[in-house]
Amino acid sequence: MLCDSLPGIEWFANDNPYTECNFRFHYIILPDVKEEVMTVKIWHGIFCYEKSKDEILSERSFPLTKGGRDEMIAYIRQENGAYHQI
Repeated sequence: MLCDSLPGIEWFANDNPYTECNFRFHYIILPDVKEEVMTVKIWHGIFCYEKSKDEILSERSFPLTKGGRDEMIAYIRQENGAYHQI
């Protein structure tokens, strides 16, 4: 299931990004340690984030906490489910 391999909060607390895809549903998590947030950017297509920056459909930030990580997972799964209902 999407997000099952998502790293723990320590990964993001060390300012490491993470990306994953499910067919043409892509997301990237970009942490900002100074602001203490993780920002999720979602796009659809076949290209990586660097080639799709103009294609971002959704962007949302979450607190850089375990609770924020849990909220983020729910959000990503909800957006993925909506995409695959189309």
